Amino acid sequence: MKFETEISEKNSPKEYCNWEEVESLTRTIADKIRRRSNKKYDVILAITKGGIVPARLMARELDIDYIQLIPVRNKKLYKEEMPHLLKGKKYLIIDEIYDTGDTFCMVYDVVRTFDCEFAFLMSRDEHNNKPMYIGKVLNHKKWIVFPWE
Repeated sequence: MKFETEISEKNSPKEYCNWEEVESLTRTIADKIRRRSNKKYDVILAITKGGIVPARLMARELDIDYIQLIPVRNKKLYKEEMPHLLKGKKYLIIDEIYDTGDTFCMVYDVVRTFDCEFAFLMSRDEHNNKPMYIGKVLNHKKWIVFPWE
């Protein structure tokens, strides 16, 4: 059952991620993007709240001027607050971690008809069959604490 495998801050040991690692993971993802596709994104979409800081860092690395927010709060996507996406534009969606996949699935369902790719600083799985870039694949179930938390 899913609830048995979810990572929870209350019942898991913690691993702290520092700013240096965040910067390094951001550069790793940017390098992967440049090597694999050399795609020039028009807009970065940050999944709130964990993706806001990584989105700003990625915008700097990839020289992207526009950042918009995908409103996810309390594990719910607020579609009425979504930015208006346009056909013909390329979007890079950023979040800090791919954990259970719930947020990814919610967001993907809304953006799948647009030219979107995803990037996560960390992930608990490689997800080779999904349109995403991963900075680091975790080999443990520890709760990750990012420096902006």
